[in-house]
Amino acid sequence: MILSSVPRVAVPLVLQRQLTAIGQIYFQDSPIFGTVLLLCLYLSGPVLALGCVFGVGSAALAAWALKLPAERRDNGLYGYNGALAGVGLCASYQLGGTLLLWIAAAGALTVVLTYAAERARIPPLTLPFVLMMWLAGVAGAGYGLQGVAPPAGACGTSAVSYLFCSMGQAVFIGVAPLGMLLWAAMARRRWHMAMWGLSGAALSWLSIALAGRLWPGSGIEVHAAGAGINGTLTMLALSASQTRWPLRLAGAALGIALSVALGDAGLAYFTLPFILATWLARCR
Repeated sequence: MILSSVPRVAVPLVLQRQLTAIGQIYFQDSPIFGTVLLLCLYLSGPVLALGCVFGVGSAALAAWALKLPAERRDNGLYGYNGALAGVGLCASYQLGGTLLLWIAAAGALTVVLTYAAERARIPPLTLPFVLMMWLAGVAGAGYGLQGVAPPAGACGTSAVSYLFCSMGQAVFIGVAPLGMLLWAAMARRRWHMAMWGLSGAALSWLSIALAGRLWPGSGIEVHAAGAGINGTLTMLALSASQTRWPLRLAGAALGIALSVALGDAGLAYFTLPFILATWLARCR
């Protein structure tokens, strides 16, 4: 009787922990939010959901095998970079056996990198994800990865579309209604944090629009998507850590500025501006 009850208890608990890890991409330790995010990924493109599940599963298995702290494993803190790397790789490369092997390896490596950052007392944030995307960009072609054209988004040009697209594009969701669904799920749980995240996107929209008017022909509009993603994530991170509001605004502004600067330099920066801006704001 005891043996027969184990699967009914263990399987939902395992799934709950993986969904929590997926939610941690947006600093939400909630399996419900993780479920909404996974649903949005599926609606945006089933392959993105597949990559997310495969990446978080690989990371969870690696964290368990390495016997890392159980509390942090249960809270998804070793899994969210694997989930994000799986999404990013599926958004950038053609699905196949080689890609699945890359996702499995990337999921495990993100766990090692996250633990190493923790031991060095450095907040890992999404740095392991960025490193995995760079590794794939440098070495992927030589090991069978085939790039794909980025999916066409449906963000539109209005301010409202931009705000919610910035929320979704952090996980390669380029459709404003799905970004709005993500934001609503966050607001249902943590209203103030959701508003701060949206304000990061608003600050980016205002900055890009103002710069475009002051320097017409500068081409700064091409950095709008990256600036929106990094401004939003920086504001969410600083809100989650309860940083004082002036530093939240300064951090988001720095994330936006770094997005433009790194983009002009030709670097595929992903979420690097958010990481650097958050580190600097937390050091104050």
